[in-house]
Amino acid sequence: MRKLLVPIVLILIGVFFSSAYVIEEGTCGIILRFNKIIGLSEPGLHFKFPGMDNVKIVDAKIKTTNSPNNVGQEQKFRTRENKNLVVDYFVQWKIVDFNRYYETIAAGNSIENLLLARSNGCLRTEIEKLNIIDVVNDTNNNSHNSIVTRVKDILNSTVKELDKSNSIENQANKDEKALEVNQASMRPFGIEVIDVRLKKVNFPQEMSNSIYEKMKAERNNVFQNQHFQGVKRADEIRAEATLEVTKILSEAERQSRSIRGEGDANAIKLYADAFGKDIEFFSFIRRLKTYERSFTDNDIVVISPDSEFFKYMKLKSDN
Repeated sequence: MRKLLVPIVLILIGVFFSSAYVIEEGTCGIILRFNKIIGLSEPGLHFKFPGMDNVKIVDAKIKTTNSPNNVGQEQKFRTRENKNLVVDYFVQWKIVDFNRYYETIAAGNSIENLLLARSNGCLRTEIEKLNIIDVVNDTNNNSHNSIVTRVKDILNSTVKELDKSNSIENQANKDEKALEVNQASMRPFGIEVIDVRLKKVNFPQEMSNSIYEKMKAERNNVFQNQHFQGVKRADEIRAEATLEVTKILSEAERQSRSIRGEGDANAIKLYADAFGKDIEFFSFIRRLKTYERSFTDNDIVVISPDSEFFKYMKLKSDN
């Protein structure tokens, strides 16, 4: 009996470990019995029938899918003005129906590829309704009428159930037609879109280069025009300053001459008043000034000593 007890215990331990499984927080277990979904497992310790049941662990956290622009595939969207824009965006989503989600991925489909295909289609439809300026202004707009809100509502819209004869793969191949009838919902695939955000809106590279060159030329024209205006204004200021200096110097010269004339007139008047009192003294002073101007170091004057010119140079003898 003791010999059988040890194998039985080992078998029970093996059965326990082969039937027990743990679902971690943030994940969900899909229980398959002969590849058919029979239930879901919440986080915690669970048990299954060994050899019959299989458990697929699925990430239940919110996921983020970036637009193809992040992997080098430039997506162009045409506006109402027939101008191309490159829109970089991301979509956040989570699984709400694990059965549908598993059926989708089990059929070989990629949820992220399906999500990007439908998101691109919705964005293309919405951007075609707007001008470039409206798209740029709508980038950070989270109102009910914004692009991202409308796209999220379309992706989360409720659509009619497909016929049982239609597979998930056939449904995925009809994205374009489903979008035309406003059935671009991701609900049939078991996911819900939490948020859609536009990260960046740019022109295509070739258009960006053209716009940059145009802006550069415009800036050069503005620079040249401002430089010309600056040189012109500098010449005007310089001319005004020169004219003002000329006026100031002219006025100063006029006032100087006027003052000098007034001074000379006052001096002459003083001389006249002084000399008028003594004619002989006046004559003497005038003759001295004449002597001063006449006799210099290099001048030779030949005049008779008896000339009237030497009247005041003659010594008078005392009688």
